[in-house]
Amino acid sequence: MQEVFIYICLALLVWLISCSIDARIQFWSAEVKKVRAGGYVPPEPYFLTSLLCRFVCFNLGFLEVGPIKIVGKDRMPAHGPRIIAPFHIDAGDASIVSALIGITPMYYLIRTTEVLGYRGWIATMTGAIAVDEESQEGRTKAFKAAISALSSGGPDAQLVIFPQGQLVPDEIARRHEFKSGTMSIAKICARRRKEPIWIVPVGVHYRTDPAEATLFQKIVQALGFKKFRNLFGHQNYGAFAVVGRPFKVTPKTPDLDEIARGLALEDDAEKATDVYVKRLALLQKSARKQSVHKQLKH
Repeated sequence: MQEVFIYICLALLVWLISCSIDARIQFWSAEVKKVRAGGYVPPEPYFLTSLLCRFVCFNLGFLEVGPIKIVGKDRMPAHGPRIIAPFHIDAGDASIVSALIGITPMYYLIRTTEVLGYRGWIATMTGAIAVDEESQEGRTKAFKAAISALSSGGPDAQLVIFPQGQLVPDEIARRHEFKSGTMSIAKICARRRKEPIWIVPVGVHYRTDPAEATLFQKIVQALGFKKFRNLFGHQNYGAFAVVGRPFKVTPKTPDLDEIARGLALEDDAEKATDVYVKRLALLQKSARKQSVHKQLKH
């Protein structure tokens, strides 16, 4: 009789676990469909989903980017909501951002074409807001979703946006390629939250000289897998990222002295973008210089 009772308890436990797993699968399946449609804010990431994001980005970074070196990480705001706005060069940029922020929750903008198949599940669980770039309605929905995610997030909410909205493989900052939407999002969120929003510019440079390959990369090449690491375009042999001094976007009219000292951005989104692009261009030069200095050292 006692054994029968134990078996019944075990069967009940297995049933409860299977029901719980099935419920979670059903929940995330519905969320994935909404994210794929674009302009939807998925559930706020938490530690386990942030850990998943870091795990995926770490492995992609190891395979596709190589060693990642970040300079100026101490310039990141210690507290407060922020928008991390790096230069967009390669799909490996996601690994660089992950290395910068570590295992912390974030939302990020991504194209709807990048959330198909299994990637949709990973993206949904790690805070992706998909953008349908093919229509004005799709872009508007994503804009509103980004505002909703940042304005209603926690005290240290962060949103990752690549202001260019497209890859720029030659690593040259051209003002006409940058959209002012990032600055508009920051201003609206600052007013809704009634506190400043930080914008963190990040310059990025990829090393593409095969002579700088790591031992792993050399072994892969020697084994004949020449296309193994160029699924995203050219092959990379490491990357340097330089974090710039953050800008402050205030809910009120910004202080002119802070603007003059490069600590705050103007209300006008286009003028604010001008200043951001100029600083980003300097960070791009600094990232390339860091790479050259590292090469000369070796």
